[in-house]
Amino acid sequence: MTRSRGLLATVALCALTAPLAGQSRSGEPPRTPNAESQTTVYEGVSVLDGTGAPLMQDMSIVVRDGRIAGLAPADELSLDAWPEAEIEDARGLYVIPGLIESHTHLATRADRAAAEFELNRFIYAGVTTVRDMAGDARALAELQRAALVGEIASPDIHYAALVAGESFFIDPRTRASSAGEVPGRVPWLRIVGPDTDLAQTIAIARGTWATGLKTYAAIEGPLLARIAAEARRQGIPVWSHTHVGPALPMDVATAGVTSMSHVCSLASAAIPDEVVAEAVAGRRSGMVEVDLEDPRIDAVLDEMKRRGTVLDATLKVGFFREERMAARDSLATPPAQRTVQTPDGPAPDPRRRGVRAACSAEEAVALTRRAHAAGVLISTGTDAPAGPTAEWPALYDELGFLHELVGMPMGEVIRAATRNGALALGLEADIGTVEEGKYANLVFLRENPTTGVASLKSVSFTLKRGRRFDRNEFEPGTPPRRRP
Repeated sequence: MTRSRGLLATVALCALTAPLAGQSRSGEPPRTPNAESQTTVYEGVSVLDGTGAPLMQDMSIVVRDGRIAGLAPADELSLDAWPEAEIEDARGLYVIPGLIESHTHLATRADRAAAEFELNRFIYAGVTTVRDMAGDARALAELQRAALVGEIASPDIHYAALVAGESFFIDPRTRASSAGEVPGRVPWLRIVGPDTDLAQTIAIARGTWATGLKTYAAIEGPLLARIAAEARRQGIPVWSHTHVGPALPMDVATAGVTSMSHVCSLASAAIPDEVVAEAVAGRRSGMVEVDLEDPRIDAVLDEMKRRGTVLDATLKVGFFREERMAARDSLATPPAQRTVQTPDGPAPDPRRRGVRAACSAEEAVALTRRAHAAGVLISTGTDAPAGPTAEWPALYDELGFLHELVGMPMGEVIRAATRNGALALGLEADIGTVEEGKYANLVFLRENPTTGVASLKSVSFTLKRGRRFDRNEFEPGTPPRRRP
């Protein structure tokens, strides 16, 4: 017991003294091989900078020590200011900010080979930053370090520590993510309740090197507001599910979280009050049909717009689940239902998830269209993997859904995948747009990115903090067998 308390105190002290200004925490380029030491000028490119400005043609970009040191029209940039620079003629190429996958899971169960396989696919596809939305922080910290120092081909990795009510921790994923320890009692997966010391809990979570705090389930609205307030005081963003039952979407929006995940859960704002009361009392759980035209959904969207809350829509996971269900239903003999073994203690509490609004993938698209029309910022998270033999990550499916189904113009789709993703992570000072002073996270394309999602697959090479990954050198490797 003494040793455990000493460890927690050390972790908390590290958290309270660690700056949070970027992945390297110092805000400066990491002193590692991951940042190129020489200066390179990329001449003659067309730049879509992610700010909303139109395509800028015949530009030059100066990259030095992993950051953008200069950006100007090619005929205005004096090379005399950069006598040491290597000049690269990049005429005919288009540049956009590095893409951001704002909802992935690399280590629900720690599997280094599987994670490296996915990270390799990300970086060679132009994805320079990923946000892992909770897993085994021991594995994630090691992956984050390996990516940062250039040991592996990978985007920068940011990840969440998770807090939830006690009844959530019967979920088998929590046991996988805390293997060898007790779910809910490790620094990165923590039980919270009305009597929790939130200052200590959040400090300990920060000590795992997490860059966000995820609120998941079984949290009351007043407690959620207290969590968000303490997280703001400590300088760490809160990344919440849209519905963390019993806290409903409006509770989440008014708490002041940085981002809200899963557009389908917006529909939970329309659950009748009497049904919510039955769920809180433990008399009802599961899916509920609701009126998707309920004005309470619009009220949540208005609050999100007012606060600048980013909607991590995750359309991909809705289509992914429907595809899996269709494949299962087509089998002559459906697979047997697995029995979930719970740890010692009471039977599962139906209030763990309570009631949730039923929502199809098609309805998720309609809700995303509605959020976009209301002016809510949308980021590009998937919460679903690409197939093991897929050449491109699942993020490209999300981009396609936003453009082709939601109807977002390509400029806005690219901002969703860049600037808005940076806002969701709380890292807009360092990434998300092509601007002087920011990290040189850039994608060089052969085709005009405003013409359609297919153009984004014309990757020539990617820069991450100035380090170059040529698409023609991409080797997908053999998909690893996932452990049961």
